[in-house]
Amino acid sequence: MKNTKERVFDQILLLRKATIAQLSEKIGLSEISIRHHLMSMEAEGIVASAEERHGVGRPRFVYFLTEKGFKNAPTNYLKLSDQALTTMKGFLDADSLLALLTQIGRDLAINYASSLGTEDHDQSLDLLTNLLAKDGFIFSWIRSGEKYTLTTHHCPFQYLGQNHPEICTIIHALLESLIQSPISHDTCVLRGDAACTYTYEVQNGK
Repeated sequence: MKNTKERVFDQILLLRKATIAQLSEKIGLSEISIRHHLMSMEAEGIVASAEERHGVGRPRFVYFLTEKGFKNAPTNYLKLSDQALTTMKGFLDADSLLALLTQIGRDLAINYASSLGTEDHDQSLDLLTNLLAKDGFIFSWIRSGEKYTLTTHHCPFQYLGQNHPEICTIIHALLESLIQSPISHDTCVLRGDAACTYTYEVQNGK
């Protein structure tokens, strides 16, 4: 029988992201006990947390697996993905590889675009970051005049990016497709920066 820590891990893997209250309900333990295990798993680098907006009121914390956590999961998807990229590099030149990764990002954007409404840009960006968080793309954003900055301290491709830094092209293309504006990738976790930041400008709030 699995211990409590393993059950918490399995639920986060299943849900992709979860609050303490959700985990408490799923596993049948007190929130205090769940929080204790999450703190231990964060210290080990297995899970990470981020604030998430959810309507009126204070943001809540959601927990998700890190790349180290995914590597501990019962799957070989990282190994398979790494091999797939290595094989593609053997068949494609650099420009063709980047074009392929760009198209992957654009295709991913289609899955989110249908859920975005016609709200003003700030509201749309709130909705977009919440949608992306469900798939492990944890972004926060700030606005300064007409300039917007998206920041993430969690790179969902950090493990693959160690051998294949071109993988960043997918996220860049995904964001540009959804925001429909040229975006600058200013800092990058894979380049040794503390976070990935993306900046762009809008005109008249659109």
